[in-house]
Amino acid sequence: MYAPKREQAPNRDEQLGRWILGGLVLIAIGAGVWYWQKRQSADDVPPVTEETVATDEPRILNPIEPTADDGTDLTASERIAALIGAPRFESLFVSEDIVRRIVATVDNLPRQKVAMQLSPAKPPAGSFVTAGGEDQLVLGAANFERYTPWIELVDTLDPDAAFVLYRQLYPQFQAAYESLGNPDGYFNDRVIEVIDHLLATPEPPETIALVRPNVLYQFADPALEAESAGRKLLLRMGPGNAARVRMKLRDLRDRIAAKNR
Repeated sequence: MYAPKREQAPNRDEQLGRWILGGLVLIAIGAGVWYWQKRQSADDVPPVTEETVATDEPRILNPIEPTADDGTDLTASERIAALIGAPRFESLFVSEDIVRRIVATVDNLPRQKVAMQLSPAKPPAGSFVTAGGEDQLVLGAANFERYTPWIELVDTLDPDAAFVLYRQLYPQFQAAYESLGNPDGYFNDRVIEVIDHLLATPEPPETIALVRPNVLYQFADPALEAESAGRKLLLRMGPGNAARVRMKLRDLRDRIAAKNR
């Protein structure tokens, strides 16, 4: 058995992983969606038949009726901080332009790369932990502990309060999603796509081998290295942590998927 050791070289991929988890946590905070669709009076709508159905509007698969806002003047960051606690929010997240950061990060989770400059979370403390010699590097179990603050936040989040808050904030999320290059997209549908993608993450081997072709570590298995940024995060955080995140993601999906309502 190899003793864990700490590498001093910075690991950009590991920092990215913690930032991605920040996006996941904040999406868990948003366990609900505002129904972004104009309604017409029944008198203004002609009878609908198979022959007359024609529309250029994008199909919305998972709409949710909005929750009325309470009229508060607090910003999105201040509302989230009130939900999870100001000290915790300040230690983990970036308050500036947080709605846009959340949307960009979530939208990129199924892709190979995430725009780190738009991360909603602060960089992690400490260094990436490996075990083994240079010719037999593996992911160190001690590395899983670096995710503890985020996992504790996931575990303690009040789902009912989160559901209400996100439905109030959803117009901001939808507007940000459209401004990031999705003018015809519906953010809740994208969230469900991302959750399904993450839930399908392959089960990792008991020991994950690493290579270090340059400054950054990579998975030795080409199939694992080719996975998306979101799936690689779940692999890096360890099976126990990943199971707890998956449980929260399933709970979130149950709340926002139309077929479950």
